[in-house]
Parts: sequence; C-alpha cells; structure tokens
Amino acid sequence: MNYTASVGDYFKSPKWMMNTLLAGVCVFIPLIGPIVIKGWLITGFWGRDDERPETFPDFDFNNFGKYLERGLWPFLVTLVSGLVITVAACVVIVPITMIFTLLGSHDHSSASGCAAALLFIVLMVFYAVLIIGMMAVLTPLMIRASIMQEFGPAFNFAFLKRFIALTWKETILASLFFFVASLALGAVGAIILCIGIYFATVPAYFCWLHLHKQLYRLYLSRGGEPIPVSPKLVDAAPPAMPAV
Repeated sequence: MNYTASVGDYFKSPKWMMNTLLAGVCVFIPLIGPIVIKGWLITGFWGRDDERPETFPDFDFNNFGKYLERGLWPFLVTLVSGLVITVAACVVIVPITMIFTLLGSHDHSSASGCAAALLFIVLMVFYAVLIIGMMAVLTPLMIRASIMQEFGPAFNFAFLKRFIALTWKETILASLFFFVASLALGAVGAIILCIGIYFATVPAYFCWLHLHKQLYRLYLSRGGEPIPVSPKLVDAAPPAMPAV
C-alpha cells in the first residue's frame, strides 16, 4: 500500500486545479453532487488501461449524466448496506443506552456509577468495533459495485468473505489514513480560502478511490478472484477520420 501516492497522485495531473474547481462545484449540489464526483473518479480508476496519474481524465460537465450513472451504483450499495448494519447495531445500542440513562437518573450510588461507567466503556468499544466493521464490509462492496456497475451482483458474499480475509488489516489502515488525510485536506482548504474546505472534498474522494484500487490489487495478488469490468465503464473510442 502506497498511502502517500493516494494523495500525491491527484496533483500530478496538469489540470488538477481546474478539475478541483469544476468538480468542486458539484459539492454544492445536494445528494447528486458527490455521486457525480465519484462517478468521474470511477471512470478514471476503473475505466481505462492507462493508469498513469498524469493522464487521469479531466472532469467534463458534458459527461455529467455519465458520471452520475457510474457513481450511482456504489452509492446505492453503500446506502442499503449502511442502513442494514445500522438497524442491526441499534438492537445492541438502544438497550445499552436505555440502561445507561436509567442508572444515571435514578440511582447515584457508587455501585450504580461503576455500572454506568462500565456500560459507557462497553458502548464506546462497540461503537469503535462497529465503525471498523462497517469500513471492512462497505469497502469491498463499493469496489465491486464500482467495477461491475450493478446493484444486485455487488452483494456477492463469497467475494466479500474472501476480500475481508485477505485484506482486512490493510482495509482498516486505509480507512484510518483516509480519515486523517480528509481532515488535513479540509484544514488546508479552509486556510487557503474559507470555502476551500468544500473543494477539498474532491482530492479526498480521489484519495479514497485510489486506496480502493490499491486494496483490489492487493486482493488479487493474494489469490483473489478478479471482478469483471462492466462495459459501461469503457468509453467508446471516437470514430476514425476517413483517409483523404
């Protein structure tokens, strides 16, 4: 895993500043904007053979609909998976929270305080495990949905199980790095210009999908089964000009 490249490669494009400005405008479009940005990045990471960061395709508003379609599938997969995981987690979180609240409001004895403190620690540990577990599960689902450009086939549990088994450590580390990198990029954007924090979303998304590509390569290098690339990701070449 090359963590620094996930950030540095973004700035190797000759038009990285213009791409940041154009794609950054999409951040201000509710709901659809982030999907479009990710669709553009999916095109660059999964829809071409030339993987040099210097030749990463520029953001083009003429491809707005295409970007939206390509970013829609991982968004839907993440949304549905996140809701399922959240509902399942509530089965544990809600009872513990209720007990914690009751102990704190009705009984101020030392024993009750110790019990409440213990429940609080358990709840915090559970939150941490939940977040780590969500990233470990959602990351391979997003990768599969991005490559296949479909909803149903993204939920292949044999693939999910094998991907987690082969790359779970790197997936967790990549998630932590992305969190730190996002904060750093946002801070730099805020320092340069107050609204720059919004435009910093673009290189942050680039970082995350760059890490996805690295994780997928790592998965393949350790014996994972390749995911078929959807023809929807491959742009048709322009027709050849007739010879004069």
